[in-house]
Amino acid sequence: MTSPIASATSLEQLQELVAAAALALAPDDRALLGAASRPD
Repeated sequence: MTSPIASATSLEQLQELVAAAALALAPDDRALLGAASRPD
């Protein structure tokens, strides 16, 4: 698993970063992203 480095310089940015942690993708979306990022 990889993740971006979180660096907030305002309360609004911090709130967006915290909300992003709750992001949930549908299985089809995860499969599409996995296929797109698979090395050839």
